[in-house]
Amino acid sequence: MNRSYRRHRSMRALLFSSVVHLCFALIFMFSFYAQRHMGDEDVLAVELIKPKDAPKQRRTLKPPPPKKLRVPQQTDPSAQTSQRHLDLTASANPINETLRQSEQVLLHSATKSVSDIETSLPDVTTDARHFNSRAAPIHESVASPFKTTAGEGVESLRQRVKGDGGDGFHKLESTGTSEIGTIGDGDGDDEGTGDGDSTNPFAEALENIANHIIATRELDKVNVVFVLDTSASMRDNIQEVAANLYALTDAFDLVNLEYHLGMSEFSVRQTGQNLEIRTLLPDVGMLRRRMQKATLSGNEHALDALIDTLHRIDFHADADKFIILVTDEAASTAFKGEDAYAKMREKAIKEYQLQEIRANVLGHPELFQQQIAEETGGLWQRIPGDIDSVSRTTLPSTHTGNAAFLKVFRDIVKDIRRNGGQMLFSMESQFEVLLEDGDIPAKKLEREFKKNGISLSMGGSLFNNAKVWEKEKGDLWVITDYASGRTYTIRKQGDILNVYAGIYPESWNLGENLTAMTQHRGSRWLINDRNSRRMYTVRNEKNRLNIYAGGTPAASPEKGFGTYVDIVVMLDYSRSMGGKSQAIMLGLSTLIGRLDILPIKYRIGLIRFAEAKDAIKVINGAVVTQMPLNEAMLASYMEDPFGGDEHLIDAIVEGVPKVKFSPYASRILLILTDEPTTGKYPPERALSVCQSLGIRAYVIGHPRPTDFQKTLAEQTGGVFFTMPKHLNKTYPNQ
Repeated sequence: MNRSYRRHRSMRALLFSSVVHLCFALIFMFSFYAQRHMGDEDVLAVELIKPKDAPKQRRTLKPPPPKKLRVPQQTDPSAQTSQRHLDLTASANPINETLRQSEQVLLHSATKSVSDIETSLPDVTTDARHFNSRAAPIHESVASPFKTTAGEGVESLRQRVKGDGGDGFHKLESTGTSEIGTIGDGDGDDEGTGDGDSTNPFAEALENIANHIIATRELDKVNVVFVLDTSASMRDNIQEVAANLYALTDAFDLVNLEYHLGMSEFSVRQTGQNLEIRTLLPDVGMLRRRMQKATLSGNEHALDALIDTLHRIDFHADADKFIILVTDEAASTAFKGEDAYAKMREKAIKEYQLQEIRANVLGHPELFQQQIAEETGGLWQRIPGDIDSVSRTTLPSTHTGNAAFLKVFRDIVKDIRRNGGQMLFSMESQFEVLLEDGDIPAKKLEREFKKNGISLSMGGSLFNNAKVWEKEKGDLWVITDYASGRTYTIRKQGDILNVYAGIYPESWNLGENLTAMTQHRGSRWLINDRNSRRMYTVRNEKNRLNIYAGGTPAASPEKGFGTYVDIVVMLDYSRSMGGKSQAIMLGLSTLIGRLDILPIKYRIGLIRFAEAKDAIKVINGAVVTQMPLNEAMLASYMEDPFGGDEHLIDAIVEGVPKVKFSPYASRILLILTDEPTTGKYPPERALSVCQSLGIRAYVIGHPRPTDFQKTLAEQTGGVFFTMPKHLNKTYPNQ
């Protein structure tokens, strides 16, 4: 029993020992493998959590490792082998060529000693003398009396360097010569005066003043102040002075004369004399822009402006002082009383002499203006195209000052509304042919045509070219000569044939083989053009045949009511009308405003007419601007300077037929002029043109009783009105 007990006990001890050794073996193996995995960088720690208990954390990115600068290793150039042969077999054109290094030393050492030749300097003798620009000869282009132009302007070297004066003194924003551009022809800024081949009186006058200043100055620096009359009549003159201002400064540039330019603007307004001073600047471009944007109004008092300018302008102490008075009328003053004019004139001359200011005048041929120029050492010149002071042509520029004038335009609109029949064109009775036994003798009719100077360009028999409008009785037929632009209508009334003639309007395209239905006992016919869905009325009125659009003379061609009109403004663009331009624009604005509030459909065109004989050559002949134009466009066309003569009859004959009238509208001609009628054509020719085209003329013009203007308004069914401040007679170049 003890033996079996011992055996059992030994087995348990052995089993316990085996379990212990097995545990040690597992622990050893676990620790061995655990140590190997701890050194791995890809070990992840995972924790299982509930979604609700997950903390809201932002993801943080691991910062990138710092960049390491790669420093190239410095090698000993002496240890490198130089390639003495270059293989070009990989080029586009394989060649065999051997390149040898130059055996000559190309670079010198920085410590090389300088030779004596490089340090020795030649002997220089300086002979410096003071330069007096007055002793310098004047350039031949200045001294020559031929081909005086507005000057090189920005083309001159000095002006290109000085700049345009955009903001401040000598403003020039440039990154290089590419901004200056090529010297020569270019687009520019539309401020030039042309190709320079013709003489401009304003440029010539300014150059004469410049040469006089150069010859009479005592210093090499001058102050030049323009005293500008900015009354309404001076608009064109100011624009011409501005456009030719470089003729003055280029003469200064050629003798290297330093100059500063200023400006004094004077005019009479509601509050009295107004004077605006512009500071002296060495910039001609800025002065030009100031002149072009000068505000114009009313009248002027030049005497007061001359004296006030002296007390308000800041002349330089180290410069010679000059003023240039620019006006087109005699100098006046606002002071009243006995000998007020004489005292103010004497005061002005003494003030200028005391302050040593030389007065140059581009003005009116009166004694005072010539006297102040002579006694102060200046130069007097007559302004091109001025008007005698007895002929005051300027109108106020406000609604209040033009109340009566603006009422004329409202009355014209009322009359257009009242007589809104849309007459297309008209034909005047030329001659009559007496018939025998009611038959129409073709040969006799052809002889009558030739006898009255009528020949058809299409040739052939007279009857072969005629279209019968009245089919039943054959009492109305028409002949259209397209080559000459004339139309002839033959009307039979009993034993008499009446022949009417007129201008055939190109816009009136009547269909072929139409029938005219007789109405009112043969005094009116109705033509129905089914192809164009239009109706026309031919009406016999006072020995004329008038053709209207629509079934009745006052009906609309489309809806049977309302008024359709084409209004052509015929504006005298001579110099004398320049002082009325602002008042006329106010009147046209009133006209358009009235038309807008009435049941009138309208279009407006423009004919500007003048004959350019003086310095201003903007309009030469009759310049037609086709419809439709709005108020802003009319104002822009009237901004050009007025100039030259006016010939109303020539403008009607040559300009009115070029207008593209509507075939469905009444035709209105609104004539604006302030001089008696002139022209190379006979007045009957102009009247025939208007009547043939069915034009009703409204004239605001010269009130001479026997003048063509009143006759034109009466014969065409229009109305005549008197132009305020019209000229008593025809003036040359006005």
